[in-house]
Amino acid sequence: MGERMNVICVSNQKGGCGKTTTAINLAASFAAMGKKSLLIDLDPQAHATFGVGVRQDRVEASMYNVLTEQSDKKRKFLEDVIIPVEERLDLAPSHILLSTIEQEFTNKDESVSKLYHVLRSLSFPYEAVVIDCPPSLGFLTFNALRASGSVIVPIELSAFSLMGVDKLLSMIELIRVKLQYTPKVYALPTLVDARTKFSQHMVREIGQAFGDQILSSFIHQAVAVKESQAKGIPVWRHQPKSRAAVDYQMLAQEIMNKTFSQPSAYLEASNNPQTSEGPVRDFTFTAPGVREVHLVGDFNGWKMSSDSLLWQKEEGVWQKRVFLGPGRHRYKFVVDGQWVTDPANDTIEPNPYGDADSVLEIQ
Repeated sequence: MGERMNVICVSNQKGGCGKTTTAINLAASFAAMGKKSLLIDLDPQAHATFGVGVRQDRVEASMYNVLTEQSDKKRKFLEDVIIPVEERLDLAPSHILLSTIEQEFTNKDESVSKLYHVLRSLSFPYEAVVIDCPPSLGFLTFNALRASGSVIVPIELSAFSLMGVDKLLSMIELIRVKLQYTPKVYALPTLVDARTKFSQHMVREIGQAFGDQILSSFIHQAVAVKESQAKGIPVWRHQPKSRAAVDYQMLAQEIMNKTFSQPSAYLEASNNPQTSEGPVRDFTFTAPGVREVHLVGDFNGWKMSSDSLLWQKEEGVWQKRVFLGPGRHRYKFVVDGQWVTDPANDTIEPNPYGDADSVLEIQ
């Protein structure tokens, strides 16, 4: 039995409806409420990446590297691209290369489940995963819908707000038919000005379209949101007592109440991931109080780099996931500059330098 992750995607092909702003602030609100959260930016424009203050020069690898089918060194695990941005909030950044990803999956039936399997293979599941979809209904959005237990559709209160929503709902129906799986859909009124009769009218229109699936947590127009966007921080960090911050906290609480306890809303992480490139090997090293741990071996030329760093799964427990083909692999950990063998592996052999290496044999 894997650990449970509540996966929510935010999607609407219409721009200007508050999609990315909602994804950022919903993930940040979950984190502020004590939930270990991951924001996945699937929009090639990378607005969510910029919106949490991550500059492009900090992005060494992105969701493109996670989803690509290229067999060269461009391919990464999700763990390898994640960037911590705040306490309990991490980011899986986007890149313009994501706009080319669909071309790599031509005529591959399993391509629609790529992100689903990536999340199931995470070595340290999150309590909440929020996916910012691109403003289109292509490969990336289909992947996000397939991976999610819940879909939030931000709808700006304008005369054109419902245009195109029927196409999103048709895509969700297609997922149900092809995969026998249907995420829950919730409409979120955004940019609400409750003082106007037009806004009140549009809320009724949305209610007629979505019935009881319209959320009660509306997102009101607020200057604090634009100010936080300019600063590259969530609105609750910018002005924690502002109406916008309260709106998103109420939204996060409503989503938790509606979905976190529902079996259909979460995804279970697998403890035995397999990929098209063969089995995946998890390396774990326990070392409390150290700054960093690297994994080096013949499979990476014995070189320390950002790619060889282990993730700190929890205090003192470090982990790294590696593609390893059949054969004998020699390796070591480098703990704050000190080279050590793997305490969890009893197979040790001398090396030409008067020391010893751990050896792992894969059939």
